[in-house]
Amino acid sequence: MEDYQEFLKRVSDNVKHMRMEHGKTTEEIAIEALGHSSTAFVNQAENLKNGKHFNLKHLYLLAKYYGCSVESFFVSD
Repeated sequence: MEDYQEFLKRVSDNVKHMRMEHGKTTEEIAIEALGHSSTAFVNQAENLKNGKHFNLKHLYLLAKYYGCSVESFFVSD
């Protein structure tokens, strides 16, 4: 079983991949999908900086925004 940090890295990588696949910027995701007013959180969560990571609410909102399942952020390549 992978450790927690590996799991968070996989989720963050999948979120970033989905964003790039859809041609979105961190600013667009922050404002349109997550309701944040700046890109700082998205940048930090995608890179696991300053203890930031995506939680279930974020993943739910992102899945709704992209029209995919929350589970798609958990899959391994």
